Amino acid sequence: MAWFRLEDSFHHHPKVLKAGNAAVGLWVRCGTWSSEYLTDGLIPDEIVQGMGRTREVDAAITARLWVAAEGGLLMPDYLDFNPAGSEVKQRRKRDAERKREERARGASAVDHGADGRFIPHRQP
Repeated sequence: MAWFRLEDSFHHHPKVLKAGNAAVGLWVRCGTWSSEYLTDGLIPDEIVQGMGRTREVDAAITARLWVAAEGGLLMPDYLDFNPAGSEVKQRRKRDAERKREERARGASAVDHGADGRFIPHRQP
């Protein structure tokens, strides 16, 4: 699972204040969509239109939360705060390989103390 990240001062950024709550809500929904589908902040026109109304889209564009891009709208600062889709894919691949290796070691690789708590193995 990837995460869509916002900095803690997002709530009072001038672009956010200019756009208004409805446009920002649409922008956040589309940001989470981009994070889920690893589009690096590009939101296809059909997704934007399916999630929001023209006035919210226009407000987000006017506030420069989005800029026009081929086939949709782009969140210009997306990659400043969120990992690129290629990075997420690489991390997922590494995690899957690590988990395969752990499974291959079998149940003997899991130790529990006398109280039943998990004891992690230390790498040599």
